Amino acid sequence: MKDFTFYNPVTAVFGDEALATLRCAIEEAKAMIVYGSASAQRNGSLGKVREIVTEAGATLVEYGGVSQCTYDAIAEGTALARKEQVQVVIGLGGASAMDTAKAIAFCAVHDDFDRYLTGELAQRNDEKLRLILVPTYPSTGSEANGVSDIMGYAGGIHGVFADYALLYPPFTYSLDKRNTAYGAMVMLAQTGYRYFTDANPISRGCTGASLRAMLGAFDILVDSPEDYDARGTMLWASFMETSGMLGLGMEGNWTYSIFSAAGLLRFTRGTVYRENLAMVYPRWLVFAARHHPEDVRRFCIDVLGASPDSGVREAVEHGYDRSMGILRRGCLPTTLSDIPTFDEVADATHKVSSREFTVEEYYEMVRACGTEAFPGLVDD
Repeated sequence: MKDFTFYNPVTAVFGDEALATLRCAIEEAKAMIVYGSASAQRNGSLGKVREIVTEAGATLVEYGGVSQCTYDAIAEGTALARKEQVQVVIGLGGASAMDTAKAIAFCAVHDDFDRYLTGELAQRNDEKLRLILVPTYPSTGSEANGVSDIMGYAGGIHGVFADYALLYPPFTYSLDKRNTAYGAMVMLAQTGYRYFTDANPISRGCTGASLRAMLGAFDILVDSPEDYDARGTMLWASFMETSGMLGLGMEGNWTYSIFSAAGLLRFTRGTVYRENLAMVYPRWLVFAARHHPEDVRRFCIDVLGASPDSGVREAVEHGYDRSMGILRRGCLPTTLSDIPTFDEVADATHKVSSREFTVEEYYEMVRACGTEAFPGLVDD
Protein backbone atom coordinates (compact mmCIF):
# COMPACT_ATOMS: atom_id res chain seq x y z
CA MET A 1 0.00 0.00 0.00
CA LYS A 2 1.27 3.48 -0.89
CA ASP A 3 2.55 5.84 1.83
CA PHE A 4 0.12 8.57 2.87
CA THR A 5 -0.45 11.25 5.50
CA PHE A 6 -3.97 12.08 6.58
CA TYR A 7 -4.70 15.40 8.29
CA ASN A 8 -7.78 17.57 8.43
CA PRO A 9 -8.21 20.11 11.23
CA VAL A 10 -11.74 21.19 10.25
CA THR A 11 -14.46 20.37 12.77
CA ALA A 12 -17.61 19.51 10.79
CA VAL A 13 -20.87 20.03 12.66
CA PHE A 14 -24.07 18.71 11.10
CA GLY A 15 -27.73 19.58 11.67
CA ASP A 16 -29.28 21.82 14.33
CA GLU A 17 -26.08 21.63 16.38
CA ALA A 18 -24.40 23.62 13.60
CA LEU A 19 -26.45 26.69 14.50
CA ALA A 20 -25.66 26.29 18.19
CA THR A 21 -21.96 26.00 17.32
CA LEU A 22 -22.12 29.22 15.29
CA ARG A 23 -23.73 31.01 18.21
CA CYS A 24 -20.95 29.92 20.59
CA ALA A 25 -18.14 30.66 18.11
CA ILE A 26 -19.13 34.30 17.59
CA GLU A 27 -20.38 35.17 21.08
CA GLU A 28 -19.66 38.84 21.88
CA ALA A 29 -17.22 39.04 18.96
CA LYS A 30 -17.09 41.24 15.86
CA ALA A 31 -17.84 38.91 12.96
CA MET A 32 -17.59 39.53 9.24
CA ILE A 33 -19.86 37.53 6.94
CA VAL A 34 -18.74 36.95 3.34
CA TYR A 35 -21.53 35.89 1.00
CA GLY A 36 -22.62 35.93 -2.61
CA SER A 37 -25.76 37.53 -3.94
CA ALA A 38 -29.49 36.87 -3.80
CA SER A 39 -29.25 33.18 -2.93
CA ALA A 40 -28.17 33.91 0.65
CA GLN A 41 -31.38 35.84 1.16
CA ARG A 42 -33.55 33.44 -0.82
CA ASN A 43 -32.52 30.36 1.15
CA GLY A 44 -32.89 32.16 4.49
CA SER A 45 -29.29 31.57 5.55
CA LEU A 46 -28.29 35.23 5.72
CA GLY A 47 -31.34 36.12 7.80
CA LYS A 48 -30.68 33.23 10.15
CA VAL A 49 -27.04 34.23 10.63
CA ARG A 50 -28.10 37.81 11.39
CA GLU A 51 -30.54 36.46 13.96
CA ILE A 52 -27.87 34.30 15.60
CA VAL A 53 -25.46 37.25 15.73
CA THR A 54 -28.02 39.27 17.64
CA GLU A 55 -28.71 36.40 20.03
CA ALA A 56 -24.98 35.95 20.64
CA GLY A 57 -24.42 39.61 21.50
CA ALA A 58 -22.00 39.89 18.57
CA THR A 59 -21.50 42.63 15.99
CA LEU A 60 -21.89 41.82 12.31
CA VAL A 61 -19.95 43.33 9.40
CA GLU A 62 -21.39 42.31 6.03
CA TYR A 63 -19.39 41.80 2.83
CA GLY A 64 -21.77 40.62 0.12
CA GLY A 65 -21.91 40.34 -3.65
CA VAL A 66 -18.90 37.99 -3.88
CA SER A 67 -19.59 36.09 -7.10
CA GLN A 68 -15.99 34.99 -7.71
CA CYS A 69 -12.87 34.57 -5.60
CA THR A 70 -10.65 37.26 -7.12
CA TYR A 71 -7.66 39.30 -6.00
CA ASP A 72 -9.78 42.45 -5.90
CA ALA A 73 -12.54 40.81 -3.84
CA ILE A 74 -9.99 39.53 -1.33
CA ALA A 75 -8.13 42.84 -1.11
CA GLU A 76 -11.35 44.80 -0.59
CA GLY A 77 -12.61 42.35 2.03
CA THR A 78 -9.28 42.36 3.82
CA ALA A 79 -9.29 46.15 4.02
CA LEU A 80 -12.81 46.07 5.48
CA ALA A 81 -11.87 43.38 8.01
CA ARG A 82 -8.90 45.41 9.20
CA LYS A 83 -10.82 48.67 9.35
CA GLU A 84 -13.59 47.08 11.43
CA GLN A 85 -11.11 45.08 13.56
CA VAL A 86 -12.95 41.86 12.81
CA GLN A 87 -12.26 38.83 15.01
CA VAL A 88 -14.21 36.14 13.15
CA VAL A 89 -14.81 35.54 9.44
CA ILE A 90 -17.86 33.59 8.25
CA GLY A 91 -17.99 32.31 4.67
CA LEU A 92 -21.60 31.66 3.64
CA GLY A 93 -22.51 30.23 0.25
CA GLY A 94 -20.67 28.32 -2.46
CA ALA A 95 -17.00 27.94 -3.28
CA SER A 96 -16.48 31.58 -4.29
CA ALA A 97 -17.70 32.98 -0.97
CA MET A 98 -15.93 30.33 1.10
CA ASP A 99 -12.61 30.62 -0.78
CA THR A 100 -12.75 34.41 -0.43
CA ALA A 101 -13.50 34.10 3.30
CA LYS A 102 -10.48 31.81 3.78
CA ALA A 103 -8.21 34.28 2.06
CA ILE A 104 -9.58 37.26 4.01
CA ALA A 105 -9.13 35.42 7.32
CA PHE A 106 -5.48 34.83 6.41
CA CYS A 107 -4.72 38.18 4.79
CA ALA A 108 -6.18 40.20 7.64
CA VAL A 109 -3.25 39.19 9.86
CA HIS A 110 -0.47 39.46 7.22
CA ASP A 111 0.77 42.89 6.15
CA ASP A 112 2.33 41.57 2.93
CA PHE A 113 -0.70 39.51 1.96
CA ASP A 114 -0.75 40.75 -1.65
CA ARG A 115 2.59 39.06 -2.31
CA TYR A 116 1.18 35.76 -1.09
CA LEU A 117 -1.87 36.07 -3.33
CA THR A 118 0.21 36.62 -6.46
CA GLY A 119 2.72 33.90 -5.58
CA GLU A 120 5.63 36.34 -5.15
CA LEU A 121 6.14 35.08 -1.59
CA ALA A 122 5.89 31.50 -0.40
CA GLN A 123 3.36 31.17 2.39
CA ARG A 124 5.17 30.81 5.72
CA ASN A 125 2.34 29.89 8.08
CA ASP A 126 -1.38 29.39 8.43
CA GLU A 127 -2.11 32.13 10.97
CA LYS A 128 -5.56 33.58 10.47
CA LEU A 129 -8.64 34.99 12.14
CA ARG A 130 -11.18 32.51 13.47
CA LEU A 131 -12.88 31.05 10.40
CA ILE A 132 -16.32 29.48 10.00
CA LEU A 133 -17.60 28.13 6.67
CA VAL A 134 -21.28 27.50 6.03
CA PRO A 135 -21.90 25.86 2.63
CA THR A 136 -25.25 26.50 0.99
CA TYR A 137 -24.32 24.94 -2.36
CA PRO A 138 -22.56 21.59 -1.82
CA SER A 139 -20.36 20.59 -4.74
CA THR A 140 -16.68 21.58 -4.62
CA GLY A 141 -15.87 20.72 -0.98
CA SER A 142 -14.27 24.10 -0.26
CA GLU A 143 -15.48 23.86 3.33
CA ALA A 144 -13.17 20.88 4.02
CA ASN A 145 -9.92 21.98 2.41
CA GLY A 146 -7.39 24.74 3.03
CA VAL A 147 -7.18 26.20 -0.47
CA SER A 148 -8.37 29.51 -1.87
CA ASP A 149 -8.62 29.12 -5.64
CA ILE A 150 -8.12 32.69 -6.83
CA MET A 151 -9.29 33.39 -10.37
CA GLY A 152 -6.49 34.40 -12.70
CA TYR A 153 -3.60 33.92 -10.27
CA ALA A 154 -1.04 31.16 -9.95
CA GLY A 155 -0.43 31.99 -6.30
CA GLY A 156 -3.06 31.85 -3.63
CA ILE A 157 -3.59 30.69 -0.09
CA HIS A 158 -2.84 27.10 0.89
CA GLY A 159 -3.29 25.25 4.16
CA VAL A 160 -5.68 27.75 5.74
CA PHE A 161 -8.44 25.53 7.10
CA ALA A 162 -11.70 26.59 8.72
CA ASP A 163 -12.14 26.09 12.43
CA TYR A 164 -15.68 24.89 11.73
CA ALA A 165 -17.65 23.71 8.71
CA LEU A 166 -21.32 24.03 9.61
CA LEU A 167 -23.55 21.71 7.59
CA TYR A 168 -27.20 22.70 7.92
CA PRO A 169 -29.48 21.02 5.33
CA PRO A 170 -32.33 23.62 5.34
CA PHE A 171 -29.89 26.21 3.98
CA THR A 172 -29.81 24.16 0.75
CA TYR A 173 -33.57 23.64 0.33
CA SER A 174 -33.91 26.47 -2.19
CA LEU A 175 -31.56 24.82 -4.71
CA ASP A 176 -33.60 24.00 -7.81
CA LYS A 177 -33.19 20.96 -10.08
CA ARG A 178 -30.56 22.64 -12.20
CA ASN A 179 -28.31 23.67 -9.34
CA THR A 180 -28.75 20.33 -7.60
CA ALA A 181 -27.81 18.52 -10.82
CA TYR A 182 -24.78 20.74 -11.37
CA GLY A 183 -23.67 19.97 -7.82
CA ALA A 184 -24.08 16.24 -8.44
CA MET A 185 -22.04 16.38 -11.66
CA VAL A 186 -19.25 18.38 -10.04
CA MET A 187 -19.05 15.85 -7.20
CA LEU A 188 -19.18 12.95 -9.64
CA ALA A 189 -16.11 14.39 -11.38
CA GLN A 190 -14.20 15.82 -8.41
CA THR A 191 -14.76 12.86 -6.11
CA GLY A 192 -14.82 10.25 -8.85
CA TYR A 193 -11.42 11.02 -10.34
CA ARG A 194 -9.84 9.70 -7.14
CA TYR A 195 -11.46 6.29 -7.51
CA PHE A 196 -9.89 4.98 -10.71
CA THR A 197 -6.24 4.60 -9.67
CA ASP A 198 -6.65 4.26 -5.90
CA ALA A 199 -4.85 1.11 -4.73
CA ASN A 200 -5.90 1.68 -1.10
CA PRO A 201 -9.00 -0.53 -0.75
CA ILE A 202 -10.36 1.45 2.21
CA SER A 203 -10.21 4.91 0.63
CA ARG A 204 -11.40 3.56 -2.74
CA GLY A 205 -14.31 1.89 -0.97
CA CYS A 206 -15.14 5.14 0.82
CA THR A 207 -15.03 7.02 -2.48
CA GLY A 208 -17.41 4.58 -4.09
CA ALA A 209 -19.78 4.65 -1.11
CA SER A 210 -19.83 8.45 -1.02
CA LEU A 211 -20.65 8.67 -4.72
CA ARG A 212 -23.37 6.03 -4.58
CA ALA A 213 -25.00 7.80 -1.63
CA MET A 214 -24.72 11.17 -3.37
CA LEU A 215 -26.33 9.87 -6.56
CA GLY A 216 -29.12 8.25 -4.56
CA ALA A 217 -29.73 11.55 -2.78
CA PHE A 218 -29.86 13.37 -6.11
CA ASP A 219 -32.54 10.99 -7.37
CA ILE A 220 -34.66 11.84 -4.30
CA LEU A 221 -34.11 15.59 -4.52
CA VAL A 222 -35.31 15.85 -8.10
CA ASP A 223 -38.85 15.25 -6.81
CA SER A 224 -38.45 16.19 -3.12
CA PRO A 225 -36.14 19.22 -2.91
CA GLU A 226 -36.70 19.67 0.85
CA ASP A 227 -35.85 16.11 1.86
CA TYR A 228 -33.68 16.70 4.95
CA ASP A 229 -31.74 13.43 4.77
CA ALA A 230 -31.01 13.72 1.05
CA ARG A 231 -29.81 17.31 1.42
CA GLY A 232 -27.70 16.21 4.37
CA THR A 233 -26.17 13.44 2.27
CA MET A 234 -25.19 15.94 -0.41
CA LEU A 235 -23.58 18.19 2.21
CA TRP A 236 -21.56 15.35 3.71
CA ALA A 237 -20.55 14.02 0.29
CA SER A 238 -19.22 17.48 -0.56
CA PHE A 239 -17.23 17.66 2.68
CA MET A 240 -15.82 14.16 2.15
CA GLU A 241 -14.74 15.09 -1.37
CA THR A 242 -11.80 17.26 -0.26
CA SER A 243 -11.39 16.09 3.33
CA GLY A 244 -8.28 14.09 2.48
CA MET A 245 -9.89 10.75 3.32
CA LEU A 246 -10.40 9.79 -0.33
CA GLY A 247 -7.83 8.88 -2.97
CA LEU A 248 -5.12 8.04 -0.44
CA GLY A 249 -3.57 5.36 -2.64
CA MET A 250 -3.72 7.00 -6.08
CA GLU A 251 -0.93 5.57 -8.22
CA GLY A 252 -1.52 7.45 -11.44
CA ASN A 253 -2.56 10.91 -12.55
CA TRP A 254 -4.34 10.16 -15.81
CA THR A 255 -7.73 10.88 -14.23
CA TYR A 256 -6.81 14.56 -13.84
CA SER A 257 -7.55 14.71 -17.55
CA ILE A 258 -11.23 15.30 -16.73
CA PHE A 259 -10.31 18.80 -15.54
CA SER A 260 -8.24 19.44 -18.64
CA ALA A 261 -11.13 18.30 -20.83
CA ALA A 262 -13.44 20.73 -19.02
CA GLY A 263 -10.79 23.43 -19.33
CA LEU A 264 -10.94 23.16 -23.12
CA LEU A 265 -14.51 24.46 -23.03
CA ARG A 266 -13.52 27.24 -20.66
CA PHE A 267 -10.70 28.41 -22.91
CA THR A 268 -12.65 28.09 -26.16
CA ARG A 269 -16.13 29.15 -25.09
CA GLY A 270 -15.70 31.02 -21.80
CA THR A 271 -18.26 28.90 -19.96
CA VAL A 272 -18.02 28.38 -16.21
CA TYR A 273 -16.48 25.45 -14.36
CA ARG A 274 -19.62 23.53 -13.39
CA GLU A 275 -21.12 23.85 -16.87
CA ASN A 276 -17.91 22.60 -18.46
CA LEU A 277 -17.63 19.58 -16.17
CA ALA A 278 -21.28 18.63 -16.56
CA MET A 279 -21.12 18.80 -20.36
CA VAL A 280 -17.85 16.97 -20.93
CA TYR A 281 -18.00 14.35 -18.17
CA PRO A 282 -20.14 11.71 -19.95
CA ARG A 283 -17.92 11.97 -23.04
CA TRP A 284 -14.70 11.92 -21.02
CA LEU A 285 -15.83 8.67 -19.38
CA VAL A 286 -16.04 6.99 -22.79
CA PHE A 287 -12.68 8.30 -23.99
CA ALA A 288 -11.05 7.30 -20.70
CA ALA A 289 -12.38 3.78 -21.29
CA ARG A 290 -10.55 3.67 -24.61
CA HIS A 291 -7.28 4.02 -22.71
CA HIS A 292 -8.17 2.37 -19.39
CA PRO A 293 -11.04 -0.04 -20.10
CA GLU A 294 -10.95 -2.13 -16.92
CA ASP A 295 -10.60 0.89 -14.62
CA VAL A 296 -13.63 2.58 -16.16
CA ARG A 297 -15.59 -0.68 -16.31
CA ARG A 298 -15.11 -1.16 -12.55
CA PHE A 299 -16.20 2.43 -11.86
CA CYS A 300 -19.33 2.09 -14.00
CA ILE A 301 -20.27 -1.10 -12.16
CA ASP A 302 -19.41 -0.04 -8.61
CA VAL A 303 -20.56 3.58 -8.74
CA LEU A 304 -22.92 4.03 -11.68
CA GLY A 305 -24.82 0.77 -11.29
CA ALA A 306 -23.91 -1.27 -14.36
CA SER A 307 -24.49 -5.01 -14.10
CA PRO A 308 -21.57 -6.80 -12.37
CA ASP A 309 -21.22 -9.20 -15.30
CA SER A 310 -21.09 -6.41 -17.90
CA GLY A 311 -18.32 -6.31 -20.43
CA VAL A 312 -16.42 -3.09 -21.00
CA ARG A 313 -18.69 -1.70 -23.71
CA GLU A 314 -21.91 -2.55 -21.89
CA ALA A 315 -20.66 -1.08 -18.60
CA VAL A 316 -19.35 2.10 -20.19
CA GLU A 317 -22.52 2.64 -22.19
CA HIS A 318 -24.51 2.27 -18.96
CA GLY A 319 -22.21 4.82 -17.28
CA TYR A 320 -22.67 7.21 -20.20
CA ASP A 321 -26.45 6.88 -20.06
CA ARG A 322 -26.47 7.27 -16.25
CA SER A 323 -24.45 10.49 -16.32
CA MET A 324 -26.44 11.88 -19.26
CA GLY A 325 -29.58 11.03 -17.28
CA ILE A 326 -28.45 13.36 -14.48
CA LEU A 327 -28.26 16.20 -17.00
CA ARG A 328 -31.73 15.42 -18.33
CA ARG A 329 -33.35 15.06 -14.90
CA GLY A 330 -31.79 18.35 -13.83
CA CYS A 331 -32.97 20.09 -17.01
CA LEU A 332 -29.35 20.84 -17.93
CA PRO A 333 -28.06 21.09 -21.51
CA THR A 334 -27.06 17.70 -22.90
CA THR A 335 -25.36 18.99 -26.04
CA LEU A 336 -23.19 21.92 -27.03
CA SER A 337 -24.60 24.00 -29.88
CA ASP A 338 -21.39 25.89 -30.66
CA ILE A 339 -18.60 23.36 -31.21
CA PRO A 340 -15.06 24.80 -31.13
CA THR A 341 -12.93 24.33 -34.23
CA PHE A 342 -9.96 21.98 -34.31
CA ASP A 343 -7.56 24.94 -34.22
CA GLU A 344 -9.32 26.41 -31.19
CA VAL A 345 -9.09 23.10 -29.32
CA ALA A 346 -5.47 22.64 -30.36
CA ASP A 347 -4.59 26.08 -29.01
CA ALA A 348 -6.50 25.44 -25.76
CA THR A 349 -4.75 22.09 -25.29
CA HIS A 350 -1.50 23.96 -24.70
CA LYS A 351 -3.14 25.71 -21.72
CA VAL A 352 -4.23 22.56 -19.88
CA SER A 353 -2.01 20.24 -17.88
CA SER A 354 -2.98 16.69 -18.83
CA ARG A 355 -1.50 15.01 -21.92
CA GLU A 356 -3.50 11.83 -21.41
CA PHE A 357 -5.19 12.41 -24.76
CA THR A 358 -3.80 13.64 -28.05
CA VAL A 359 -5.01 16.90 -29.55
CA GLU A 360 -7.06 14.85 -32.00
CA GLU A 361 -8.69 12.90 -29.17
CA TYR A 362 -9.46 16.04 -27.18
CA TYR A 363 -11.06 17.54 -30.27
CA GLU A 364 -13.11 14.39 -30.89
CA MET A 365 -14.21 14.47 -27.24
CA VAL A 366 -15.34 18.09 -27.52
CA ARG A 367 -17.03 17.39 -30.86
CA ALA A 368 -18.93 14.52 -29.23
CA CYS A 369 -20.65 17.16 -27.08
CA GLY A 370 -22.61 18.15 -30.17
CA THR A 371 -24.80 15.05 -30.01
CA GLU A 372 -26.39 12.82 -27.36
CA ALA A 373 -25.23 9.71 -29.21
CA PHE A 374 -22.84 7.35 -27.42
CA PRO A 375 -19.34 8.20 -28.80
CA GLY A 376 -18.31 4.54 -28.98
CA LEU A 377 -15.19 2.67 -28.00
CA VAL A 378 -12.18 1.93 -30.18
CA ASP A 379 -13.47 -1.44 -31.38
CA ASP A 380 -17.03 -0.24 -32.16
